Amino acid sequence: MDRFIRCALLSSALVPSLASANLVEDSHLDLTARTLYYNNDTRGAVKNQPTGEQLGQGFILNGRSGYTDGPIGFGADMMGMLGLKLSGREGYNTATGLFPQHDDNSAPRSFASARFALKVKLSKTEARAGFQSLNLPVIKTNDGRLLPSLYRGYTLHSTDVDNLVLDAGFIDRVQGRNQSHYQPLKATGKASGFSSGLSYAGGRYTPVKQLELSYYFAQLNDFYQQNYVGVTKTLSLGPGKLKADLRYFNSRGNGNEYGGSVDNNAYGGIVSWSAWGSTFGVGYQQLTGSSGFPYLDPGQTVDGVSTDTSGGSTGLVSESPLSKFKTAHERALVLRYSAKLDALGLPGLSFNSSYVSGSHARASSTSGNQNEWVRTLGLSYQLPESVAKGVTLAWKNVTYRTNITGTRSQDQNLLVVNWKFGLL
Repeated sequence: MDRFIRCALLSSALVPSLASANLVEDSHLDLTARTLYYNNDTRGAVKNQPTGEQLGQGFILNGRSGYTDGPIGFGADMMGMLGLKLSGREGYNTATGLFPQHDDNSAPRSFASARFALKVKLSKTEARAGFQSLNLPVIKTNDGRLLPSLYRGYTLHSTDVDNLVLDAGFIDRVQGRNQSHYQPLKATGKASGFSSGLSYAGGRYTPVKQLELSYYFAQLNDFYQQNYVGVTKTLSLGPGKLKADLRYFNSRGNGNEYGGSVDNNAYGGIVSWSAWGSTFGVGYQQLTGSSGFPYLDPGQTVDGVSTDTSGGSTGLVSESPLSKFKTAHERALVLRYSAKLDALGLPGLSFNSSYVSGSHARASSTSGNQNEWVRTLGLSYQLPESVAKGVTLAWKNVTYRTNITGTRSQDQNLLVVNWKFGLL
């Protein structure tokens, strides 16, 4: 039992009247059953390597308590996860990111974990110790496979000041989306060691309606430190709304630089127009500096040994399946389109697509300008409640082509049935 669980149990024992009304009445418990079919064809890979094709069933039990009465409220959250391998080539676990990988490249029939967190609330400020699901520009969890990734640490979230959201935290472990255990942190790519933890702080300020200013700082010890500045502005234009989203990351090396020297600036922005249920977006991103863009990633290798984990995400406007467009000097053009297709007589049906093209990438000091592109198409259909409440069907097709050193072109299809229902 790790120290976070011990802290939660000890603190809970010291809290009087845990059976208070708010603690029980404000509690929620839900279960998500996710069936996922994954098919990935890695072009130009090792001869006779089979297409990565696996079918899995995931269960995610999510429990959130309310708070005890009084000026300081106490509560606890839990998450239980179970992944089952339904089909896939025996004895060969293609790196799909669905299941853990044994030394003989096989996948276990099942993997599971249970995570806990203690939370304390004063006014509109909440502190948490234990498992964390985060969605900030400098640190993000990933829910793109059978089970979500998680972090472990201490976080603080406050909305006490009007129009201001503040966040801070220290994270020391990560659980990849295909893992049942925590492991130390590292940045993307190869590394010579793990980090002792990531610290972050920052917030979002809304000085006037429809204008948001953001700043965050993060430091992954012995890898990099990163400053982020963001501006979003929304205004009415014709029958719809126009939104501008500008982002800037400044990243530099820190400490022992286990992942190599870091020197990167990422300038990006996307302008979107929404009307009649559709959203059109056009964006551009350019990286400068001698290195690629660094980010927290549980995958890749440490000291030449694979961590057999997947699930890193970034705050870049170019973020896409199969590529982040993060190579040094890379420039990316971003096109996005999404629509709700109620007009076709199928309420709940939606379509999304994107095309991101990267150029001028330099994977090393000796490589010339290299290119890559990703096209993503997706359909999602939420069944009517009269048929099955909380059920969503989704399909995603991804085509990736590249000549960047160390990468391979891929074709990917995912079919997902997601069923979420409340238990409490």
